[in-house]
Amino acid sequence: MSASPPDRQASVGDAHLLSESEVEKVHEEMVHGYEDVEDEFEDAVEGEEAAKPDAAGNFEVTQEELSIIRAELACEFPEDYNYLSDAYILSVASKPYSKDPTVRRPLDYTLEKLTHVMQWRAEAGAPEMEELLDLANGPETAPEAVEEPEKLTKAKAMA
Repeated sequence: MSASPPDRQASVGDAHLLSESEVEKVHEEMVHGYEDVEDEFEDAVEGEEAAKPDAAGNFEVTQEELSIIRAELACEFPEDYNYLSDAYILSVASKPYSKDPTVRRPLDYTLEKLTHVMQWRAEAGAPEMEELLDLANGPETAPEAVEEPEKLTKAKAMA
């Protein structure tokens, strides 16, 4: 028997990065504890009392759903998952589903959209760009600049 997730709505004021232990906890809950979250979401979508969008056309996203999305991104992109802010994730997750605008996007669809963004970042080399900018703006005598002169050249060209 699994516990139901809390119904608290996430807000930008609640935003924070998950620690490694929080990521592991959420992952365990996803695998073992909250297996019924997707079923509950589907029931809400299919039921007569489906959630209503706010005045801007966005649907509610709970803190638990935000944590699930964060944990999935952390598993797939451990070095870069915290790039996306909670506010951005909430904005993507709260949108109406393109196949049925009267309901919110399913979590799987939201994760697919966010995964595409993260894959594009990885393919474009975005996670390494901040490191390159630091190298370009640092002293040419820094250990990394001396040990990897071609990386320093690339960094200077990018800056």
